[in-house]
Amino acid sequence: MKVNLKKRIITALLIYPIIALLILFSNDLVIRLLLYVIIFLSTFEISKMCFQNGITKKYHYFFIGLVFYLIFLSNGLIMHNIWHYFVILSFVSWIFISFYIIKHKNIVVNNNFNIFFLFLCALILGSLYCSLLTLYLLSPILLLYLISLVAISDISAFFIGKKIGKNSFFENISPNKTKEGFYGSIFTSSVFSLIFCLFQNYSYDFIVKFILLSVTVVVFSAVGDLSVSLIKRYSGNKDSGNILPGHGGILDRIDSLLPAAPTFLIFSFFLTDIIK
Repeated sequence: MKVNLKKRIITALLIYPIIALLILFSNDLVIRLLLYVIIFLSTFEISKMCFQNGITKKYHYFFIGLVFYLIFLSNGLIMHNIWHYFVILSFVSWIFISFYIIKHKNIVVNNNFNIFFLFLCALILGSLYCSLLTLYLLSPILLLYLISLVAISDISAFFIGKKIGKNSFFENISPNKTKEGFYGSIFTSSVFSLIFCLFQNYSYDFIVKFILLSVTVVVFSAVGDLSVSLIKRYSGNKDSGNILPGHGGILDRIDSLLPAAPTFLIFSFFLTDIIK
């Protein structure tokens, strides 16, 4: 356990500075290529877990093709500044997914994922690309803030849960996650959000709205984490892959961003005027 934790810390310390430098000092071509790689690997990880067994094996190439069609579509939507239709659809999907997780009780290994699940996963991955790229084009600093917020939320939930966690949080899906860890992540993320606002010299009213937005994003990020955990349990996998030492697959690292990115982008753009 300690060896695995050490690997997780070292991997995170190596990856985060690279991503931060790319976001702040590269250009949109580099960010597009980075997102292509992330979505490409995540697509294959989902397909390996869900669409390479039994009768669903025939969906493998269709799923991969559909995801990349949605990425191509996203580029067109962003170019014509109508990306919000796609992102709103994703956000609405995450609301329904949240209710599904809350009410979900029994989990059994499933070797026959249906076509609806395929389209839903493709929508989620396509909208992640659309949301992150749009946010970068609008404000690289806010993209870095979002990634940092989600990372701090995940880290604090893990360590606070390990330290004082006693009550399981959705035990049937992810027994190691605790309510104490979840509430701790909200508190830690709120403090981080406040510090960011003070450095940006935002007004008091704006700070309140920004922190509320950040808390909302953290709540949805937990849904993303639970959703990928549910997929792994359905498919009988412990991790989505093993590409990142101590972390598992790429999907294991971006799961919280899946709902967090569209949520942050939609709320900041339409409700709080954070993006100007």
